[in-house]
Amino acid sequence: MVRWTLFLPIFLSCFQLRAEVLFEGYFKISSGGAHVGYSVNRYEFDPKKKQFIATSFLKTNELGGNVAESLKAIADEKLAPVSYSYTTLVGKSAKAIDANFKNQKMTATIKDGSGKDKKISKDLPKGSFLSTFLTYLILKSKTGFKPDTKFEYKAIAEEDAEIYPGLAVVQKMESINSIQAYRVINDFKEVKFISYVTEKGEVISTKSPSFSLQSELVHQSTEATLNLPVPTDTLTSLFGAVPLGQENPVSKSYKEKGK
Repeated sequence: MVRWTLFLPIFLSCFQLRAEVLFEGYFKISSGGAHVGYSVNRYEFDPKKKQFIATSFLKTNELGGNVAESLKAIADEKLAPVSYSYTTLVGKSAKAIDANFKNQKMTATIKDGSGKDKKISKDLPKGSFLSTFLTYLILKSKTGFKPDTKFEYKAIAEEDAEIYPGLAVVQKMESINSIQAYRVINDFKEVKFISYVTEKGEVISTKSPSFSLQSELVHQSTEATLNLPVPTDTLTSLFGAVPLGQENPVSKSYKEKGK
């Protein structure tokens, strides 16, 4: 799963009155230069429950493996895992994972269509977190996003409910379509990929050279979903409504240029 997946106390004071969308955008997914799919990601903070919520949906065509994938993940104000629900459909093969966390332990149920549910229970290493919140963990670290720094971690891969070590290396800031972003090389599950992340932890593009995959944050949904099915019922159930995808630096930059 392409997930880029990457608040801080300075943000929390802004969101004390109501739940606020911190990031929401559509990504165009390409493989070998061909448009093969899209994803829509949203991050928000609920000040009443003091929880961060990550929601995502991904869809690819046949060239991209004919995948449909969704995730709803919740973490507390320190970004420690609370729960998550993950589903994937590859062709006709389906899998669903529901996991909960308490006292540094993960309990999960995995359904794979075989008719036999798999129950797992695992102790979590101290400081481990859900991988979808990686950029916010870096933001919260002592150094934050700073060139020539390394961030070693242990994260839960939502797609298989397993814990893996990872390493994110923050490199220099570059201008990507007039947006300043750090180049971050991440090594997780023995796969390296490159992300461009703003100083607020907003991912604007990613690429995995070994898989010839690339994702790019676009200014409007139709640029990402072009000629691909958009399951409005699924998106409404997952997000509460079909996301507009406008709470991100690319959309805001596009609007400013229009003005």
